[in-house]
Formats: sequence, structure tokens, C-alpha cells
Amino acid sequence: MSFRRFPKSFFFLLLAMVGLLAAFAPPAWQQNEVINRVVAKLTTLHNKYPQEKVYLHLDKPYYAAGEDIWFKAYLVNAHDHVPSDMSKVLYVELITPDNTFYKTSVVRLDKGKGHGDFSLPDDMPEGTYRLRAYTSWMQNFDEAYFFHQNITVWSPRKNDVVTTTAFTFKPQPSGDSVLVNLRLQNYAAKPLAQTTFSYSTNFDKIGSAKKATTSAEGKSSLRLFLPHNETSSPKLFLTIEQQAGNLNRTIAIPTPKDQLDVQFFPEGGHLVAGLWNMVGFKAVDANGVGKDVQGAIYNQQGQKVVDFKSLKFGMGRLGFIPEANQQYMARITSPKGAAKEYPLPVPQKKGFVFSVDGKSGPNIRVKFYSLGFKQDSVGKPKSLHLVAQVRGEVLYAASSPVAQEVFQMEVPKNKFPSGLVQFTVFSETGEPLAERLVFVNHAPQVQMTITPDKPAYKPREKVTLQLQAKDETGAPVAGNFSLAITDQKTVTPSPHVANLVSYLLLSSDLKGHVEDPSYYFSSAAPEVVLALDNLLLTQGWRRFVWKEILQDKFPQLPYRAERDLYVSGTVTKITGQPDAYSDIMLMNGNNPMATIKLQTDDRGKFQFSLAGFPDTSSITVQSAKGVASAFVELDNNLPQIQAFPQVPYEPIPAPYSNEVWAYLQRNREQLKLDQFSGKSGILLQQVNVRGKKQQEEFKPAAGSLHTTADRVLRGSELPRGIDIIQGLQGRVAGLQVTNGMVSMRGGGQPLFLIDGTQTDASFVQSLNPNQVEAIEILKPGASSAMYGSRGGNGVIAITTKKGPDKSERPAGSGKMPGMATYQGLYFQKAREFYLPRYDKPDTSNVVMPDLRTTLVWNPSIQTDASGKAEITFFTADQRTTYRAVLEGMTPTGKLGHLATTFQVR
Repeated sequence: MSFRRFPKSFFFLLLAMVGLLAAFAPPAWQQNEVINRVVAKLTTLHNKYPQEKVYLHLDKPYYAAGEDIWFKAYLVNAHDHVPSDMSKVLYVELITPDNTFYKTSVVRLDKGKGHGDFSLPDDMPEGTYRLRAYTSWMQNFDEAYFFHQNITVWSPRKNDVVTTTAFTFKPQPSGDSVLVNLRLQNYAAKPLAQTTFSYSTNFDKIGSAKKATTSAEGKSSLRLFLPHNETSSPKLFLTIEQQAGNLNRTIAIPTPKDQLDVQFFPEGGHLVAGLWNMVGFKAVDANGVGKDVQGAIYNQQGQKVVDFKSLKFGMGRLGFIPEANQQYMARITSPKGAAKEYPLPVPQKKGFVFSVDGKSGPNIRVKFYSLGFKQDSVGKPKSLHLVAQVRGEVLYAASSPVAQEVFQMEVPKNKFPSGLVQFTVFSETGEPLAERLVFVNHAPQVQMTITPDKPAYKPREKVTLQLQAKDETGAPVAGNFSLAITDQKTVTPSPHVANLVSYLLLSSDLKGHVEDPSYYFSSAAPEVVLALDNLLLTQGWRRFVWKEILQDKFPQLPYRAERDLYVSGTVTKITGQPDAYSDIMLMNGNNPMATIKLQTDDRGKFQFSLAGFPDTSSITVQSAKGVASAFVELDNNLPQIQAFPQVPYEPIPAPYSNEVWAYLQRNREQLKLDQFSGKSGILLQQVNVRGKKQQEEFKPAAGSLHTTADRVLRGSELPRGIDIIQGLQGRVAGLQVTNGMVSMRGGGQPLFLIDGTQTDASFVQSLNPNQVEAIEILKPGASSAMYGSRGGNGVIAITTKKGPDKSERPAGSGKMPGMATYQGLYFQKAREFYLPRYDKPDTSNVVMPDLRTTLVWNPSIQTDASGKAEITFFTADQRTTYRAVLEGMTPTGKLGHLATTFQVR
């Protein structure tokens, strides 16, 4: 029924019922069976199945090879944000652009706080990496609620080449014609003129590389054809010819921009005929990033019903009165004039419309309509029960003993803390009928200030900052905070990146990617408030599902909350029976004096704490009876969660900003200082010569047909805690690892050799990385031609430390009777951030330039009872603006974030 044909008598009846219900609607809690049951289930959920959240504060948003990633971890209880003391162990993973593990850091937590770092090698491949953080306990719940953050890593130290690409797509019947406009420059922003390079892809059936040469401006145009259904991650491989040696680059090819996914979300869950419906919508591109759109809704007769246009990040809303027996379509218009159609949900003849509005005023207005039901029709509820909860805790409830057509009330916002409030309406049987999210945003929980002791500073001058923290009432608060100060001329984050407040109050409770989350906290302007409400219309809270909780379907808990790291396992006799109460020894190969003796229990099991072992340890567990009298098997205590692609899936490389150019140029200048001080082994003009010398020094295993390799990796370069195959990802240009399968240049599985003998990938995965002397990579083509068709996809040749003697080759499981080597992780020993002091004379007669982009990193600032703390440091050489970011929390879970600047002139 259209709006114009809606009977006026209905509106008079509606207004009378609204007034009646508003008069009887209870202003506070009502006790009844349904509400008590809901409260009891949620109480059980967060008492017996508590969830944790973790957030990482980084010193800056992007990095270059040779630098350090500094981070502070905040672990809190999910329901009240009080620092969690349940887990004491945090895993922080650095994941490659191809979703394999590059490095893992294990952080010891104390009262929900810890800190650590990643040292990035000078030759680290560049790309968009991801930091993922979680506890063992968090593995019991959805991986979507782990902490994820993308970071860009550049590699300006080992080469002097910057590649810039722009892609243009032209649809064809069987694929897309792709024009690649390529530009090559050096880090001084000068074009690489007349530079020869070859290129290939991972979807070209021919597979042979093609050659091209840049123009005087360093430009070149490449034409490719990307077939449909060939690969979900198309790549372009470049080999750039230089005097010092060839340089390899891998470039992700973005998906055509016109591929959109548009979804529509009726407020409350369903589109119901005969009443005004508010509908949220969200449009994303193939990378999962919001795409602004506009268009109109049409009925099946082709008549326009309503126009619509997104407001922010591809999200918006529209409203209309749908008619029964109609299929509505949305037509999205594009600049090219072509329109695409997307269906809306089919309107229901009877159902519920749920409207919750908290965008303005001190109250949240709640309206619930039952439409299309006859007096005794099936599905009509007999009573209605409203429950409002924040992070699993019910803070408001009300009931209507008779299910009228309209249920309305005003709920004061001051009943809720800042954060997401989930309103749900239940029937008399406890069935959830509709739900809606709103956001309550009170004054900042912790208000912070940073006061410099001077209005401006000179280079290398001492700075004293006074920090003050107060709660929302203005009273001073003690809390724990982290501070990062960076050079704003070289380090410029996106204006609305996530911070501690936006993450814990918003992003961590929404399943899916939230773009620029701090935008929603940037102001109270109507557009910002409406954009936030659009987000909540289209992206629901899903830490639990009502029907499962009400039916006692609680999560399984296979993973325990870790209080420590352990080496654990079982000792068995030769007969296979448990070796109860037997003596075993734990030995550290790097410290022979640090041997620990322990006795197994009645089941032959044992457990050693790793608390006292540094992350450089090499631990072996051995039975005291000797290697011939028992078997030792270690448990796999490593995290079990694989890395899967996260939105945005393939970020399109953007041209460098002025700040990024300055940042990378400074990194190359810093390299010279690192060379002078011995911190870097890279020589700018001799990189490839040094690499060849290393390969010549290494002698391939007996039985090998090759004499040289394209790349040699030493066993010491492999990361701890992951198998050898995954450890190769990101360390060899053109080599990809996907779900444990290796390929080079888009080909099939390569030939695997161990000490010159052919083997398979599963055997390689079972090897202990400590047993590996070196891994040689022979890429497809001339390098692997001596192996014939076997080496057509390349060769990976592994030489073990025991050498090529087959009698000494490690067993398939990497075990020896009565002895086992621990292959897991250790607690990282947190390093201290270096702060130079310029108030003392330099007696070295060498004045080293201070080029730091991160001026200060302090992860452990504690304000006292007066809410104050002080920090001192010295500025660097640059006359610039420094940006200080301070964030942290109180012991009761109140959150704070502050960004401010000061000048060096």
C-alpha cells in the first residue's frame, strides 16, 4: 500500500496508541520470566565464557627496512574494558602480504599490559604487511575479533628503485584488457631513463618473460590480458636490469574498479509491507573498501520509488513504504552511464518494524511496530520484552504485557556507558523478534593534556613534557599510558586511523572492517553522527547469537588461558607404555650450565616453564635413562590459527606523498650511518656482489646437479615457530606460499631436495629448522634446467647440518629416541628505546647526524594519584613539527587518547 493510500484513521489510532504506551511504558527495570532468563544467560556467558580484547599502540603507521616496529599491548575484559589478568601470554604476528608468517613475538603481560618490538632486516621485501595480536584464550572465539592492523613496509636500503603503477581495465568477453602505466624512479625522485626490464605474470599461460625499456622520463606502458576465473590474486613480476645486478619486484594487480557489491539492510532486520521502512545500504569494491554510490529504487513495474546517495564510506540510508507482492530493485548509476541492478529483500506481508533513534537529545527513542497480524494469527506475539545491553551486560529492560501494534518508549542515554548499545525485542517465548544497534558517546573517559616547558625548541635541545590525566568529572586519575613522538614532516598517518578509544568502544565490537574508525569520534556534527548510525545499520554486533545462547549453545573452549609459556610432553618406554615418575632433563644449548631436572607424573607427562629462558635459547629435552631406553614426544603448544586474507584484500599502491618521499630518503641517509657504526651489512653499490660471494662460499650437497643457486638462505634466517616452507614466504622474490603449497612465478610445485635426494613437501615441513644448514632456491628456467622436467617449476634444495650421509639424515618427524628439540616460541626480551643525551660533551670527535623519525617511544608511563607524569628527552637535528600521541587507560577501564604537536625551529 502506497503512502498516499494509507488510511488517515490509522494515523489517529497510531497516535492514540503511542500516547497510551508511552504513558504506561516503565522508566526502569521490570522483572519477569523472559527478561530474567535473558539476563541469566548473558551472566553465564560473560562469567563462564569471558572474552578478551587486545589493542596495539604502534610508534608510527609505516616503516622502512632496517627500522624497528615498537608496540604497546593493552589486553582488557571485553565486557567492561578493565585490564585483563586472565591471560599472561600474548602472541603478536607479523604476516606477509601473502598471508604467511614472517615473524612472531610472544609478549609477557602484567595486569593486561606488555610491550615489544620487531626488528626489520635491511633486505626485507616491501609490501603491505599485517600485525595480528591475540591470546590463546581468544582462539576459542571468532578470529574476526583478533586485533588486525595493516602496515606498509618499504625497502629503500637494498636498492634505489621506486616503482609507480597505474592500471586501466577494459572489459572483454573472456576477461579484462589491462593497461599498466609503469614509472621507474630512484629515491631522489629522478627518473630511471632507458632502463631495461623484463616482466611476467602468474596468470599468463605462455609464462615466458617479455622485455621492455623505459623512456627518458622513466615510463613504460605494458599491455596484459587478465582472464576471468584465472586467479584471485593476480601478480606482475618485474626484473629490472642494473649494473650492480638485477632487481626483482612483485606488484599486485588490483581488481577492476567497477566491481561493486551493494547490500541493503532494513532497520530491525526485515522489510515489511504497509509501513515506513528505514533501509541502510553499503557498497564496497572488490577489495572490500567502501565505494560511494548513488541511484534509485524501482518497483517491478519500473516506477521510481525513491532516490538515494551514500553519505560516507559507501554507506547511507533510504526510506519508503514497500508494497506486498513487489520485488524492488536498486539501480546504481556510474560516471560511465551504465547502470547495475541489485535486489532488495522481498517485503513481508506481516512482520515487525523496529526503529531506534539516538542521534540527538538525552534520550534514545524506541519504536516497535507489529504489522499485518490478525488477532489470533500465527506468529503474533502475546507480549513484548525490550532488553538493552552493552557488551553482554543488561542495563535496561522493559515489557508490554499485551502485544499491541505499537510499542514505544524513551530510554535515557545516561543509563549506558560509552559504546555500542544493542536493543532487542523478545516475544513471550524468548524468541528475538528484532534488534538494532545505537552508539552512546559521552564525554571522554580520560581527558589528557601534554604541556611542553617551552613554546618551541632548538635542535638537540632538552624537552620536558608534563602529562596530566583527569576523568570525565575533572578529577585526577592514575593510569598507565604509552607515548610516541614522531617527525610530522616524514611520518603522517591518515587523519582518522584507529586509536585505543575508537577500537575498544567501536571497532572491536563490530564484525568486519571499519574504515577510518576515529572519524566517528572526530566531532558531534550531524553528518558524523548520521554516518555512525549508517555504520550500525549495516554492520551488526555478532560476538554471540541470541538463539544459540538462549538454547544453552555456549562456545567450546579447547584453548586454555595461558599464564606462562611451557615445554610439555610425554615420555614413553620402548614398549609404548608411559614412563611414570622418570627423570628427564631440559638443556639449553646456548648455556650448557643451565640444565633443569624434573620427574614425569603417573602418566609420563612433564611440563617446564620457559619463564627464565631468553629468546635466543636452544632447548633439548632428554630422558635421564639415555636415548636408547625411552621416547620423548613434545606437545605442540604453538597457536593454531592460520592467517587468512583480511579487508582490504589487495590495497592499491598509492603514489608516494611528499612525507613518504622524505621518509624514505632519510632512511637511505640513515643507512650510511648504520654502515659507519657497523649496524648494517648492506653496501649500497655492492649488494649483489656480496650475495654472489655468499653463494660461492656455500657448497651444495653431494648428489646435487647444480653448482650455484639464485638465492641461498641460511638456517639461522628462518623464523622460529613455523615450518620451513612457510618460513620461505617473503624472503625470495617471485616465490609464493599458499596453504602450504609453494610456487615460483605462478608455476606448480617445485622439486624438493634434502641433502641431494628428492623428497616431498610434507617431509620438508616436518624438519626442525634447527637442523637446516642452508636452503638453495633455483628459479624456473636456466637455473634449474640441469634437473630436466623435474625442475621445470624450480628447485628448493635443503642441506642439513648433519651433511649428506644418509645414515645420519634426520628422521621424518625430526625426533630421536629419548630426546626431542623444542621448536616453539620464547618470551621476547623487551628492548629499551634508545634516547640520546646531548647535555654531555661528545669526546669521540665524531658528530653523527641525528635523523630519527621516531623521536620518543615510551610504553610505560604511569601517572600518579594527582594524575601527573613527566618525561624528558632531546630533539633531533631537524627543524620540524613533532606529533605526540598519548593513549592508555586506568585500572578501572577508563580510556584516553590525545594527539598534539610541538615545534623545533
